[in-house]
Amino acid sequence: WNHEETTALVRFLHDNRHEAGNNGNFKMATYQATTLHIANYCTDGPPKNYQVVRNKWTGYIYHNIKYYQAQPSGAHWDNKKGANIQGQHAKQVFKDFVKSHPLICQFKTSGWDLYPYVADIIPHGGACGAN
Repeated sequence: WNHEETTALVRFLHDNRHEAGNNGNFKMATYQATTLHIANYCTDGPPKNYQVVRNKWTGYIYHNIKYYQAQPSGAHWDNKKGANIQGQHAKQVFKDFVKSHPLICQFKTSGWDLYPYVADIIPHGGACGAN
């Protein structure tokens, strides 16, 4: 996945967010339409099929951010500084989370330009703690 493909994926799903279920996931038809849309942005590797697109959304984008947001109090998220890890407690919370979600590492101290789109798609997309 290159940056352009990921951007096209997130923006397409955002434009079609009305098709998302209550859990923030989409039906196969939406993922299939997404594959046609992002094909124009593929620069390396084979074309993506609907399963690859679904896995990118559900396994990488959706779950990493949604699960991190649901961590107990002390798990911060904002679009400018990402997890903004500062202090021992925050470092430990993040370290423990990374053990089972290693792809979140890239957001340790920096945000993501596509986060506002993802937040619109994910139910209750704003960051929250357990308390």
